[in-house]
Amino acid sequence: MDHWLGLAALPVLTDEQARAYETARADSRSHALARMTMTVAGFYLIYALIDVLILEDVVWLSLTLRFGLMLPMALALGWYQSGRKRSIRAKEIATIGVAMTGNLVWCMVLAASDNPAALHYYYAAAIFQMVVTIALRPGFDLALWASLGTAAINYGMIGLINGVDGTYLFYHLAVYVPTLVLTLVASHQLEVERQRAFLQLHENEALKRELSRQNDALMRLSTTDPLTQLPNRRGTEAEIARLRRILKPHELDASALLIVDIDHFKAFNDAYGHGAGDECLKQVAQAMRQELPATVHLARLGGEEFIAVLPGAEPARTGMLAERLRRAVSSLGIAHDHTGDRNAHVTVSVGAACGSIATDLALSQLFEAADGALYAVKADGRNGWRLAPSVSEPPQSDAA
Repeated sequence: MDHWLGLAALPVLTDEQARAYETARADSRSHALARMTMTVAGFYLIYALIDVLILEDVVWLSLTLRFGLMLPMALALGWYQSGRKRSIRAKEIATIGVAMTGNLVWCMVLAASDNPAALHYYYAAAIFQMVVTIALRPGFDLALWASLGTAAINYGMIGLINGVDGTYLFYHLAVYVPTLVLTLVASHQLEVERQRAFLQLHENEALKRELSRQNDALMRLSTTDPLTQLPNRRGTEAEIARLRRILKPHELDASALLIVDIDHFKAFNDAYGHGAGDECLKQVAQAMRQELPATVHLARLGGEEFIAVLPGAEPARTGMLAERLRRAVSSLGIAHDHTGDRNAHVTVSVGAACGSIATDLALSQLFEAADGALYAVKADGRNGWRLAPSVSEPPQSDAA
């Protein structure tokens, strides 16, 4: 961090960071500014008692300007500050403008008095410098311009105060200039600390978002089969867990599970090579995914096996989807001259079962039933589907 005369430099914010900085502090800053305005206005009006005690010759002028001019301005400022659509910078500028107007009014009251006490009272001009920097706490650039404006008012009017000479002006500057410099230093440091705190928070939030994004990406990688881009076994476990969280018990109890196996896939790999085998797997996965509704979970179990989970599925719909999967793969027409049976292209066998996925035990039983139906299809010549029988229903099947 660069330093100048012992002061830390203001952080350099990008346009995006500057907008985010203003947005982040808008609400809290607006409330703090409104509260401080009420406090400063209260002190300003109470100081009418000082005018009564010290400046007897201009009491009515003081009361008229303080309560007839400045009080309505303070109330109007409060209304302006309450506008939610106004930027915090606009509110700060308006507040500083009212404070500087109050400074000018105070100078006018003292300039109108012939009381020698006005000379001593005028040292209080330094209070207005503290108001526009420390009390109102605007951004440093506004604090700097407000300080220059306040100094211009105070020293533009000082020559009108009765009894001012060179010696008095020297003593007054000896009090005012250090006040101006030190309050600006404090304003600068406050702004540096505010922006540093924001940048740290901004960087932490950005880091959290990046970590979250990377975690999501890692989670997707860990639950996705890299070849087919379908969920893998772990992805299926995660989906089952999700379904158990969001579905009602009767929906979980009326589910279906399909196991799909590519027929004679080892012979395909041996004859055409693993590259052709990988391409075959991708085409089969894509064809089945396009054939199934988005609500059906389709995943690769491993090797040439796939699994589909259908919550809330009756047997008739399950058999229909099994046939659609068989037809979708058969329609690809991927040549396979080494099947050893009547089929000369890549086909699949599908074993299906309807039952509950509510517990791990029920899911295991459903899987075994679907796996048994799959072996039955294989034994019956492949390129078909079979729905495992329930207790009260005979088996259903279709073989091409």
